Amino acid sequence: MSKNRKSNFKGKITNNVRKQKENASSYGYLQLPKGINIFKEEPNSRMRFDIIPYVVSNNTHPDRDEQLQIAMPGELWYKRPFKIHRNIGGSNDSVVCLQSIGKKCPICEYRAKLLRDGAEKEETDTLKNSLRNLYIVIPIGHKEYDEKPHVWDISQYLFQNLLNEEIEEDEQYEVFPDLEEGLTLKVRFEEKSIGKNKFANANKISFEDRSEAYDESIIEEVPDLDKMLKILSYAELEKKFLEIDDEDIVEDATPRKRKKAIEAKEEEEEAPKRRRKVAKEKEEEEEEEILDDNVDDERTAEKVTRPNRKSESKNKCPYGYKYGEDTDEKEECETCDVWVDCDEEKENNE
Repeated sequence: MSKNRKSNFKGKITNNVRKQKENASSYGYLQLPKGINIFKEEPNSRMRFDIIPYVVSNNTHPDRDEQLQIAMPGELWYKRPFKIHRNIGGSNDSVVCLQSIGKKCPICEYRAKLLRDGAEKEETDTLKNSLRNLYIVIPIGHKEYDEKPHVWDISQYLFQNLLNEEIEEDEQYEVFPDLEEGLTLKVRFEEKSIGKNKFANANKISFEDRSEAYDESIIEEVPDLDKMLKILSYAELEKKFLEIDDEDIVEDATPRKRKKAIEAKEEEEEAPKRRRKVAKEKEEEEEEEILDDNVDDERTAEKVTRPNRKSESKNKCPYGYKYGEDTDEKEECETCDVWVDCDEEKENNE
């Protein structure tokens, strides 16, 4: 080895050790504190657990309500809502949507642009964010889980929606997360499937008196759910989404390279969109010719009136929920015919 050759290991080993520790404690988009494990619901089972509150530390907590003093920094709250995007980048990762911390998200912006440009719902479904919640739970009487704090990550559809219904039906159960007056939840999970994917869905929740109250000291043992989400910066998320290799593209002072990258991604979907547009224009021209040929026949004209995707009932949810407000919060949203209009209405109201 040359005497003039200098070692280039200084600082690298330390950083590598730090990265190994971070990777060892990572669980997808979650960064788990030391000693904290994941709790996982099981299909076709009945599971009992206590939900323990944590001290909110984020000023932009999604549930924050200053008037009602809900989820305020420094106060106790029982869940941490957040949104994710699935199948992002070459490794098809799930990533935290930046709307979870009250910031603009490049993936949401890209999807909104597609909708404004006339993309069909099916084209943008894969870019939708989905709502989830983090909880701190203590499993009760489970053979595989110790009775100590675990982190539970589950879709809004699969648990929280049912919990909301139970509380609305009987408000006395709303004390369930309280340390002194809290209740144990007994949840029945059924098995559901979408394609080949099977998952557990809560279909019944009952509340039981706890065997004993929790001491306030347990709050010092539970993790801060606000700090567990692995949040990428706008530039990092954009780079991952667009699969850009050159970091300078997203960090460039001018938008030129960024614009080129976005245009390249849009071009992938432009061709089929153009074909649909041409087909649609041709169909409308043919319908106009039919109308002209039958202008004197009112009944015929009514039969061939060109179709309008936005019906007179566009301001009404076909399932009885709040149009423009409950978008993506109900299971029926997945297959709703008026989802696009409802989603656009929600974005305009925000």
